[in-house]
Amino acid sequence: MAIFLLASCSLQSSFSETKMSNKEITTILNDGCTIKRNKRERYKVFGKRYRTLSSSEGYKKRGVASWYGAKFNGNDTACGEKYDMYKYTAAHKTLPLPSYVSVKNLSNGKSVIVKINDRGPFVDNRIIDLSYAAAKKIDMLTEGTAVVRIRGVSEEQAAQSFKNNTRSIFSRSIFEKIVSRNKKKILIQIGAFTEERGARELKKIVTNIGVKYVFINKARSGTKIFYRVRVGPIQTAQSYEDTINKLTSLNLDINIISE
Repeated sequence: MAIFLLASCSLQSSFSETKMSNKEITTILNDGCTIKRNKRERYKVFGKRYRTLSSSEGYKKRGVASWYGAKFNGNDTACGEKYDMYKYTAAHKTLPLPSYVSVKNLSNGKSVIVKINDRGPFVDNRIIDLSYAAAKKIDMLTEGTAVVRIRGVSEEQAAQSFKNNTRSIFSRSIFEKIVSRNKKKILIQIGAFTEERGARELKKIVTNIGVKYVFINKARSGTKIFYRVRVGPIQTAQSYEDTINKLTSLNLDINIISE
């Protein structure tokens, strides 16, 4: 059985030393921001005043990250492009729009590079709000928050990272790559429980939103028994997209597996 852990496996490799042309950087980043903002913009939210930074160069910060998902998917961001929960983006209160940062989860060492395209989170103890995809990448979906270290990266570093890896999880191209490399049965795992009741409850919820072929797989790992909730087999790219769109509306921690 092969497991494609899109959050935890190292899909984002280290930066290449090869220089990129400005045209290549621009093409890869493909900035969708339509609202041009002043470098040192001032604004006020919930009675608190903020002043944005003129640059993300040299920016470093440690604090609590949160994430936002399906409820906001498709909404306009502060820079004008639509929020896409499947892309590596984030909201920040003062960094320029757009800019790029590396976010490292200090509890597990996992990191992700994201594009800052929105404002927030407007909660005192939080410094960045990650997209669903970014939160999954650093394995913080379940906890909801994580202590992270943020550092600014250049456009070239961001473009190099996006070039080497997909910018959006669960895309059709991801499914097609997995199928091309592995001809076995493709399944989607959406949960694993130590009690069967939890698995049955999740199966019911998922079935009620129209997802087909949901089943529970009982497996032993060491001395423990797990009840794994799975969907599949997934046979076409279209059925994959339809299933993913329904599942991510529930903010589940999804993984693609083959066996």
